[in-house]
Amino acid sequence: MHFTSPGRGFILLYALAYAGLFVSFIPFVSVLLPLKVTAVADAENRVALLSAAALGGAAMASVANLVFGMLSDRTYRRRGTRRPWILGGLGLLILGYTLFHWSSTGAAMLGAVALLQIAINMMFAPVGAIMADEVPDAQKGLVAGLMGAAHPFSSLVAVAVTLRGVGPEGVRYALLCGIIALLVLPLILLLRERRDPLPEPPPALRVRRRADFARIWIARVLVQIAGNGLSTFGLFYFLAVLGQKMPEKGGAEAASEGVAGIFAVVTIVALLLTIAAGRLSDRVMQRKPFLVVSAVIMAGGLALMSSAHSWPMATLGFGAATAGMSVFLALQSALAMQLLPSPGHRGRDLGILNLTNTLPAMVAPLLALALSPDKMGYAPWLLVLALGVLAGGAAAMTIRTQN
Repeated sequence: MHFTSPGRGFILLYALAYAGLFVSFIPFVSVLLPLKVTAVADAENRVALLSAAALGGAAMASVANLVFGMLSDRTYRRRGTRRPWILGGLGLLILGYTLFHWSSTGAAMLGAVALLQIAINMMFAPVGAIMADEVPDAQKGLVAGLMGAAHPFSSLVAVAVTLRGVGPEGVRYALLCGIIALLVLPLILLLRERRDPLPEPPPALRVRRRADFARIWIARVLVQIAGNGLSTFGLFYFLAVLGQKMPEKGGAEAASEGVAGIFAVVTIVALLLTIAAGRLSDRVMQRKPFLVVSAVIMAGGLALMSSAHSWPMATLGFGAATAGMSVFLALQSALAMQLLPSPGHRGRDLGILNLTNTLPAMVAPLLALALSPDKMGYAPWLLVLALGVLAGGAAAMTIRTQN
């Protein structure tokens, strides 16, 4: 049996696959990578090594997503499918996690991180383009809401794979790869892609869309800087709220369980809000008001985190920031899909849009190094992130061709 778009079968397959892509890197970035850093580096070198992994991985991801987006465009034009790239990326991902598990030095770990980023983006580029190929504008909010829910869902998986009762490190990585395969393979096996691409829009409309595409690109960059900062340094932040020093080698796992529990508490709220906001934006056919409100909520959560001195207050701020980010990124994705200038180059254009994921992943660690949370505390860093989020919401309001 095959599913065609834009029915419920397609939406289910696509949502599961997109969740699988987030599972491939959110538990890795937010928990597994920091834990590996604590295992291979001394306490005074951990922030520097984690920043190097984030910067190098983001640079590799930027190039890989654009390259594989263009390659999937070529495959789609010639053969009517993007799926071979997804399957290849899945195989490479399993190899990457195997090498990451075996890495025992900083250099080996950085090499495995680079390979994982290539694999992840080998899947992400064609999967993102499939949404633009298959989903009409009137359903993009719902699908984007489900896509946005992938982030909190992947945080739940991060909770599961970091519980000590699951088993040793190798078992955790194997479990993670199994979950990813179960989520992604149904799309590869069952989807029947559209064979009749939509016609090119008129030249004047393409020009306007390019200008608005640039505006939404800037908005997403500013919000994603904060989002990447939370994902990469969230564990260290909550340990700082407790007033604890970073655990010595091998001792971070117990503390990480408490942090993973916080991630689980805020996940359900973010999940429900994102799906509801996406569906509602379809009904009213307006995206920009949701972007502004969610940016304000996220900035408020970051500001609250900057002044928190207890886990309950830090959790409340983290919850607001996570929910606001999830809604913003979901609705921004729906709007960006409507602004793509050319149906024949969706993979390429989404590769350019993906720079809003990877460039912030380089900026956030640089901000952390510049503002030095280890010495100055996390408040200045969080407030800078909050100001950036507000600027992102303002940039989204300048879009003209879509509401």
